[in-house]
Amino acid sequence: MTDPTSPPAPAVVSVDQTLRDTAARLAVAGIGDPRVDAELLVAHVLDTSRGAVQAAAIRGDRMSPAAAAALAPLVDRRCAREPLQHLTGTAPFRSLELAVGPGVFVPRPETEMVAQLAIDALRAVASDAPIAVDLGTGSGAIALAMATEVPHSRVFAAENSVDAFVWTRQNVDRVSAGNVTLAFIDLADAFGEVDEG
Repeated sequence: MTDPTSPPAPAVVSVDQTLRDTAARLAVAGIGDPRVDAELLVAHVLDTSRGAVQAAAIRGDRMSPAAAAALAPLVDRRCAREPLQHLTGTAPFRSLELAVGPGVFVPRPETEMVAQLAIDALRAVASDAPIAVDLGTGSGAIALAMATEVPHSRVFAAENSVDAFVWTRQNVDRVSAGNVTLAFIDLADAFGEVDEG
């Protein structure tokens, strides 16, 4: 017998219904692609992929009360326009998955084009160890893309914001690119050793 004074147990809702409800709230808040954001937020709380969430919705799987409770504040924060990547803690960038959060810019699709230009320039250098410098590296996106996609290069990355450097350090450590030199330094003073002028 249940205790009549205890609050009712949260209703068990399907993943599909959760996605529809979440996408509707995000649409009202003006989020550009609300269904995608809903799928990514649900994937985050379920610790799975977006594709697995889509499959769960088709199968009629249910959200656990714990997952639904974890999702609610994230949806509120996204409706308040907090970046999705800050909520999930990750941002895809080319072949990398970068850690991001408050204090660092989320890499944009346009940044991937800049990275491609830098990678192409590095590949075109007639050297066994071409050098690249990324000042104000932020999350380390461009530096790490160059280092991983041109593994014979030497990449020097500098950041002088404490908040951003926390994320840069985490990403450099996570990727383990041995050809990256990272420094927390004033950008005007960074990497004098590579200055040929």
